[in-house]
Amino acid sequence: MKELKSPILVVGGGIGGLAVAFVLAGMGHQVRVFEQAPNFEEVGAGVQLGPNGVRALDEIGLRAELERCAWTPAALMMRNGYSAIDDISLPLTDCFVERFGNPYLVVHRADLLQLLLDACAGSPLIELNTGAQVVAVGQRDDGVVLSFADGTTAGGAALIGADGLRSVVRKKIVGDGDPPPPRLVVYRSVISRDKIPDELWSANVVMWSGTRADFVHYPLRRGELFNLVATFEPDYDLDPTAIGGSREDLLKPYLDFSPGVKQLLELVDVSRRWMVTDREPVERWSDGRIVLLGDSAHPMLQYMAQGACQALEDVVQLGREVASSPADLESAFSRYAKARYLRTARVQAAARYFVDVCQAGPVLSQVRKTYFDRAPVAQIYDDLAWLYAPGDERF
Repeated sequence: MKELKSPILVVGGGIGGLAVAFVLAGMGHQVRVFEQAPNFEEVGAGVQLGPNGVRALDEIGLRAELERCAWTPAALMMRNGYSAIDDISLPLTDCFVERFGNPYLVVHRADLLQLLLDACAGSPLIELNTGAQVVAVGQRDDGVVLSFADGTTAGGAALIGADGLRSVVRKKIVGDGDPPPPRLVVYRSVISRDKIPDELWSANVVMWSGTRADFVHYPLRRGELFNLVATFEPDYDLDPTAIGGSREDLLKPYLDFSPGVKQLLELVDVSRRWMVTDREPVERWSDGRIVLLGDSAHPMLQYMAQGACQALEDVVQLGREVASSPADLESAFSRYAKARYLRTARVQAAARYFVDVCQAGPVLSQVRKTYFDRAPVAQIYDDLAWLYAPGDERF
């Protein structure tokens, strides 16, 4: 490999940013990661990793570390939030693994970040920086430069923007302004297993579905923890800065839900809430020596459980392209973007569609149940093959 004269810079120390730093360092590149938060940490709860996400971590070389802290659910279940009747229970056991080549795993977001952080910390080629707020991005013929809020700068051979929904790097490349107003409110909590009544605990990923609201739960960290996620479309305008929640705000959309749901909702922390949105898919992810990755390129709603998976797929594809032309990162970045933008756009669109499927009203919920009652498991697996099956993942 022809050695670059200066390091590759990565803005954003989340799942995508740390994973791409680890992969590039494994090729012999020096990498500097800049995270604006004071620490490398993930705020949130669980992450669902479909077979494609597990496959990506396997290719990155961190599959064993993942399996040591993950939980393997036996099924994905969608349950009517009012009647508590299951619309579908999709097996995730042997037949699922045989069909897609890898299991479906769930992991605490903090555990996933920690295993990536440990991997990066073990490389002498990776420099990890916190408290580094990027305010401007520049590019010249021989490299890139970052300007920080404290007045300092950093130069490098190239730049990867993995800085999320409100990406500063995206503003440089795409220039599409702030993200659209949030559509959904989310409350998340991770609870110790011993706080969950036995009759309400489930080993599966369960979604309780209702009108303009859903509630998801599943185990984490080998079953020691229990993940609770309430998502709803509010009947009031959302202020993205109003992150403080309340018990009344949380419970209102679930007043007619099953008693078990309301019992679990009482365990959810209401001190913080998230307001969720996405962006329109775009084709332009790269500009010379600068490229986007993960949520900075394709922020998506959570309804395909693919945010982390698609970021990890990005990392794998970017690694392949850089490996094929390590001294010509501009070409590598361009090929990577071309290979990825249509697939991620399809996932973004599917996630938008599934909001209505998962938060269906009375009639549409009957349509949903009728479809799943008639569809054999093999057919549903076929419907998911474009997302989960190994092979050509460009679309």
